[in-house]
Amino acid sequence: MVTYTHIQLNHSTPYVVTQIILNVIPLATCYLDALENIKPIRNAIHPLERVMYMLRRSPNKRKFYSFILLLISLFICLGLTYSTYKLFSWYEENSIQDIPLVLFASLFASVLFLIITFVSSKLIRNISEQRLNARELQNFKDFTDIIHRSETEVQVYETLYTFVTNMHLASHVTLFYRRDISQKEISWQRITNERMPLCTMEPRNCPLFRCGRECSVQNIATDITCAFQLLEHKTGSYICLPITEGPLTLGILQLYSRAKYFFDDSVMSKLKSYIEVAKPIISSRRAMHELNKDANTDKLTKLYNRNFLDSYLNNQIEVSSISKQPLSIIMLDIDDFKKVNDTYGHPAGDAVLVVFSQVILRCLRRTDLVIRYGGEEFIAVLPATHTEKAVSIAERIRETVQIETMPKANNEQIPNITCSLGVTTYPLFADNKEKLIKTADIALYKAKSAGKNRVILYSNSMGL
Repeated sequence: MVTYTHIQLNHSTPYVVTQIILNVIPLATCYLDALENIKPIRNAIHPLERVMYMLRRSPNKRKFYSFILLLISLFICLGLTYSTYKLFSWYEENSIQDIPLVLFASLFASVLFLIITFVSSKLIRNISEQRLNARELQNFKDFTDIIHRSETEVQVYETLYTFVTNMHLASHVTLFYRRDISQKEISWQRITNERMPLCTMEPRNCPLFRCGRECSVQNIATDITCAFQLLEHKTGSYICLPITEGPLTLGILQLYSRAKYFFDDSVMSKLKSYIEVAKPIISSRRAMHELNKDANTDKLTKLYNRNFLDSYLNNQIEVSSISKQPLSIIMLDIDDFKKVNDTYGHPAGDAVLVVFSQVILRCLRRTDLVIRYGGEEFIAVLPATHTEKAVSIAERIRETVQIETMPKANNEQIPNITCSLGVTTYPLFADNKEKLIKTADIALYKAKSAGKNRVILYSNSMGL
C-alpha cells in the first residue's frame, strides 16, 4: 500500500502541480492587471505601487513599465510554483494516507481560488469606486468650468438644472428661480422637463422662500408632506433645496424619487456642493445685470438710454431682415423746451420730461420700446410696423401730448406742451442703423421747420 502511494505521487504530482499553476497564473495576472489601474491617491502607499504609478505617468517609460509588470507576474508565478512544490513535498514526505492526493490538490486549488477571488473582488470594488469618484470629480469640474462661462443668471440656472438632471439621482427634477421685473414686482420661472411639478404651491408662498430652509420627506406614505403636494405622488421621497443669497431666496431645487429613503447624506452632500458653487455665480450675474441695467437706463425717466439703443437697434434690424418685416422708428422732440427751463427752472423741466415719457409709453404697444436719446429728444422703436401704422402711432402721441396736463412748479401751473415727430422705416428709407437714425432726424428737422407740433414722414426727396 505504501509503495502504491509513493508511485502515484511520483507520477501524478507533476501533472496536478502543472494544472494548478496553469489555473493560478491567469488569476494572478488578472490581479496584477487590475492592480495596474489603481492610482496611489493616499500618502502612505506601497513603494512598488508608487514606482509603477510614476512609471505609468511617463509616456516614454510605458514599455519599460510593461516589462516591469511582466517580471512581477513572473516572480508571483514562481512564488506560487515554489509554494505549491513545498506543500506537495510535505504531503509526500509525511505520506498522509487518509487524504488522497486528488482531494488534497482539489482542496489546495479551492482555497487558493477563494483567496484570489476574495482579493480580486475587493480590488474590483475599489477600482469601481475610484472610477466613479473620478467621473464625479470630472463632472463637477466640467460643471464649474461651464457655469463660470455663463453670461446671465438664467444660464447659470439652466446649467445647474442640466447637470443635476444628468446625475440621474432623481425621477423628477424641477428648478424654480426668481426674476425681478421691478423693485416691487417679482415673478417665478420654472425649468423642468416634467409634465407636472411635485406640488401646486406658488414659490412665493412656499416656506422655503420665506425662511430659506430645506425640506426633506424620506417616505411620502408615512412622513408629514407638503399640503400642496399632488396626489399622483403617493410613494417615494423628495427634497426641496433653497438657493439663497443671504436672507434672499433666489431659487428652489426640487427633486423626487420613486424610492423611499433615497436622499441620504451622500446624495444631499452632492446636490448641496453643486448649489454652493452656483450661488456666488448667480449673485455675480445678478449684480452684473443690475450694473448693466443702471448703465443703460436713464435715471430721470427710467427709460433706456442711448447706450442701449445701439445694440438693440442692431438686433432689431437683423430680426427685420430675417423675418422680412419692416422696422419703423419715431424721433420725438419737445417744442420750445428751453422756455420751460428758463421760465420755471430745471426741476420743472425734469418733471415735464417725466410726464412726456409716460405719455409716450401709454401710446405705444407692449412690443414697442422708447428710449431717451438725449436732452428732450426721444426715439420710439416699433418692430414689425409698416410706415402707415408708424405715422398713426406718432399722431396719437402728438395729440395726447398737447392735451396732457403738466405738473405745477412752485404752485404755478406749467402750460401744456407740444412735440414734433419724424418717422422713418427700414428698409424702405434706410439700409442700416446709422441711416435709419439719420433719416428720422431729418424728418424731425422738417417738422420743426414747418411750424412744430406735427408729424413728418421721411421721403427720399429730403436727402441724407
